[in-house]
Amino acid sequence: MIVNPAKKIRFVNKDKNQFFSTLKKRVDAYFKDQKLSKYSNTTLIVKTVVLTAIYVVPFCLFLLLQPPFAVSMMLWALMGIGLAGIGMSVMHDACHGAYSENETVNEWMGAIYLTMLGGSPFNWKLQHNVLHHMYTNVIHFDEDIKDKLVLKFSPHTPVKSFHRFQWLYAFLFYGILTLYWVTAKDFVNFFTYTTNGVNTNTRSQNIVILSKLILAKIGY
Repeated sequence: MIVNPAKKIRFVNKDKNQFFSTLKKRVDAYFKDQKLSKYSNTTLIVKTVVLTAIYVVPFCLFLLLQPPFAVSMMLWALMGIGLAGIGMSVMHDACHGAYSENETVNEWMGAIYLTMLGGSPFNWKLQHNVLHHMYTNVIHFDEDIKDKLVLKFSPHTPVKSFHRFQWLYAFLFYGILTLYWVTAKDFVNFFTYTTNGVNTNTRSQNIVILSKLILAKIGY
């Protein structure tokens, strides 16, 4: 269960804790001293092109050639690498607003790539940017460590007898979670976040968001 963090969690007043301000100053100073941009560089652009190709080209080969089983498995594996790479770098950076100095570019890159992977930019930003980064590893608030099916992600949740075998079955069930994500999870999260107050949009805004979500899933 994910509860509304605003009603439950209180952090130390920023005037009493200088950690964040000190860290930010040092990070900003590093980029300035090294003459580096805090946004994408040539390496990230190249990585975007390569990872997109690794994901899209095998899919096109499936449609055009209908290869034999062994070749198909290799192509699926390549698509998996591309999917993971896009999710953990290109889409991730864009949805954090770090891919480009232009916020519109970030919005479009995040929306296009996350939708292409079967996810929802709206839900992802709430789950990751808000719940995960604001309440990292806080049980019942950070959904990234919420137990899923037979998978245990936190040492602070109840231990079941079958968890002793997690090292054996984790890979299989973690793969199944991807299917859950692209089919049902976004709808579950949307209604959960709307009910518990994490989603603060108006009713009319939520109707538009839900409509886009349904169309995106149909397209996927």
